[in-house]
Amino acid sequence: MIGSLWIAVLLPALFMPVVYFLGRTMGKKVSWIALIPLLYTTLYFTSLLGGVADAPVGEYFDWLPGIRFGLYADGLNLPIALTVVVLSAILVIYSNAYMDHSIHEQYHHQENPKAHATYYALYLLYVTSMLGVALSTNLFEFYFFFELMIIPSWALINSYGSGDKEKIALMYLMWSIVGAVLFVTGALSAYALTGSYEISALASLSGQPYAGFIVLMMLLGFTVKMAMFGLHIWLPFAHAEAPTPISALLSPAMIGLAAYAIVRFLLPIQGVIDANFMPLLLWGLTTMIYGGMMVLAQTDIKRLLAYSSMSQMGYLFIGIATAGTTGVTGAMMHYISHGLGKAALFLSVGAIMHQTGIRDIRELGGLADRMPITALAFLIGAMNISGIPPTVGFPSKMMIYMGAFGPGSGAISAEFIFALIGILSTALTVAYMMWTMRRIFYGPLPEHLKEVKEASWLMTVPMMLLCFLSIVLGIYPRPIIDPLMEVVAGLLA
Repeated sequence: MIGSLWIAVLLPALFMPVVYFLGRTMGKKVSWIALIPLLYTTLYFTSLLGGVADAPVGEYFDWLPGIRFGLYADGLNLPIALTVVVLSAILVIYSNAYMDHSIHEQYHHQENPKAHATYYALYLLYVTSMLGVALSTNLFEFYFFFELMIIPSWALINSYGSGDKEKIALMYLMWSIVGAVLFVTGALSAYALTGSYEISALASLSGQPYAGFIVLMMLLGFTVKMAMFGLHIWLPFAHAEAPTPISALLSPAMIGLAAYAIVRFLLPIQGVIDANFMPLLLWGLTTMIYGGMMVLAQTDIKRLLAYSSMSQMGYLFIGIATAGTTGVTGAMMHYISHGLGKAALFLSVGAIMHQTGIRDIRELGGLADRMPITALAFLIGAMNISGIPPTVGFPSKMMIYMGAFGPGSGAISAEFIFALIGILSTALTVAYMMWTMRRIFYGPLPEHLKEVKEASWLMTVPMMLLCFLSIVLGIYPRPIIDPLMEVVAGLLA
């Protein structure tokens, strides 16, 4: 397909003024204009997918003396970027109906085309920033997109969220800035030692005295974004009160980009991540179990999914902590499976809120007969993040635990025991997802829900697309896994 990485990444942002000015008269229909650049980027990235394993694509230009900006797509980051843009394209369709209803209520049932225009303009900038994070080749460039990612997401929560949205958006903004400052501390320290902002130069820090400090600063910055245990305070508030389409990007797409960055930036620095498997494994395990236990305590359906995202980041972190090809590949596959599965869950929950006006699980029940497509989407999303075949969550979690257990050593070690606890904790994910499904979709139908109907096709079709992709990749993941394993093996060599 004719095009370039720069066009594919920047086109959504370039469409911002078009979408904004057309949206002031078109209202919700401008979502179809916003879909155009996202479809182009999706098609372009898809056309590259088969060839990057043998011939990665890179495009560069000199920004300042000694600073070269570039975009680079290989078997590791192209599936990540493709996941982001596929989710974004699907969610912009879903937004047509969902945000029209949300904006209508927010403005007391008055039409407000300007609100639609601003929403979709900010949405496109958000997508560009995430794609830039995934494909950047330069630390300075990465930091630019990493910081840019904060601005539209904060504005979308602040303007279109629910509850105490201004306060929650400010909390999200402050935590995000803390993470960015920690990262840039490590990045500038790396530049002082290597004399280069190129991400590829980080590998030369292996064995240097300050490598541990640099890795620690960057790791803390990234784990704030991942909402690892102890750094997770912002997550249940921001994800619960953001508008549902943004929750479905915040939760599976944005926070997982930090996990990708750990793999790309920090794993090539030998002797740091791989030498601290036990404490990192324990951190991932704590995050997984704490997030899962907090899910069981929730009655708000969106807050429940927010804590579930925290738990799933624990799985990614365990895979990364193995610092081995199988475990790290499984973690990156889990980014994809979590992206598809959690988005399906958020969209199904959004459909329930849209049709019933209720988000308290205690007031729901028996909706499977009234909303069968939504119930099916929730089930497949739950299967995905639980690692149940035939969804893509099964191979991703299997590879994470294969990496955590490692090849047989003839003895039971502490690492083996904790990895065993981790795989047994998978039952917690299955328990809280299926228990939630039971409470929402089965049992007696409350009197106040007897007139509820299925959501419109603008909301159900996006859900089914996510479920379809989850199953297709679960049945045949090799086109993603094979080039991914090759790149990861090269980073760890």
